[in-house]
Amino acid sequence: MTDWSKLPADVLGLIARRLHFVEDRLRFGLVCKSWRMVMLQTDRFSCSLLPWLMLTEKEESDMRRVYSPFNDMVYELSLPEICGRRCWGSPHGWLVTLDVAYNMHLLNPLSRVQIFLPPLHKCSNLENLVCCPETFRNTYVYKAVLSSDPSSANCVVLAIYSDNKMAFTKPGDVAWTPLHCGPSFVSDVIYFGGNFYAVDSSGNITICDSKGSHLKTVSLPVQEVDNELGETSIYLVELGGHIHVVQRIMYDTKIYDLPVLRTWNFVIYRVDVCNEKWEEVKSLGDWSIFIGSNHSFSISASDYPECLRNCIYFTDDYSGLYYNTTTYLTYDIGTYDLDGPRIQTFLREDVSRFNFSLPVWIKPSVSSTPIQNMQQTWIHIGAASESLAGANKLSM
Repeated sequence: MTDWSKLPADVLGLIARRLHFVEDRLRFGLVCKSWRMVMLQTDRFSCSLLPWLMLTEKEESDMRRVYSPFNDMVYELSLPEICGRRCWGSPHGWLVTLDVAYNMHLLNPLSRVQIFLPPLHKCSNLENLVCCPETFRNTYVYKAVLSSDPSSANCVVLAIYSDNKMAFTKPGDVAWTPLHCGPSFVSDVIYFGGNFYAVDSSGNITICDSKGSHLKTVSLPVQEVDNELGETSIYLVELGGHIHVVQRIMYDTKIYDLPVLRTWNFVIYRVDVCNEKWEEVKSLGDWSIFIGSNHSFSISASDYPECLRNCIYFTDDYSGLYYNTTTYLTYDIGTYDLDGPRIQTFLREDVSRFNFSLPVWIKPSVSSTPIQNMQQTWIHIGAASESLAGANKLSM
């Protein structure tokens, strides 16, 4: 009889790299100790798991559902740690969270490991803060992103708050360092090539060095929305080693006299920051982009054949601002196929009564999941996949 535990590690690594779904990767790791070690190393160095859409918080529940659009499955995770917290997703397997008492953490939803961050509300550019803790969580902090896995010495956490303020910190720091900001609303921020890049609502890209000093500003002629019911959001994403600006154009459907924004179109620019040049991009080729209330990121459909090429996967990052308890709406979630171009809504999720809780993209990682927690994590995912695969699965 073949002893599967003695298969060469390089052969097992080739197999593991082809497993892009979390459940398959975890099954692989549960075969035996040697397979588990290969799985952890593969996840650490290849980051080859497909993204999840983490859904919103529900009343009186410690469980949080996640949805995979690539196999149309819904899973449940026990995550009491994030109850009552605002969450921002990342492509590094971790969430950035903020609770109603100003506390910020990094959290891995598979291992449930947490890392404390210094208090953002005590940052030096918020000396005269007039904001209650609930408002600070719900709307004052707009976005928080991660530059890399927190296990990396170069990991940086970036935050946008108070419309046009930014700061950064690192795990283990005792305070946040402010970044240079202009007068316009800051839409998105990323860390790339050792510098910080932030884009505002006017299309201006501000570049700061790793100490927070302003280097330069590059202006883009972003498309004007020529309708009084139109809105726009702007995102920054690294794609193939180049900075791209993604402009999301939405229109207000005005249901029940309440702002209800729905995505209509996207415009994409590739930016040459050094030469201060830009060009509009009509095709992403084999790439796909994931945007919303998360660190904007891209993946290659050549590496992930389950993913749609030349496509933008988008999720809602604004409905929580408009929701009230007398109106029931659904989130603006779907795909934008640049080959069409066309939009397809792939998930209809009722708006949570918690206006701070929005669906977020996260690329899961099992590399930091302790061995002793692996079995428990798998039980939550496996049981949910079976129970929700039929009638209880989210409608399309």
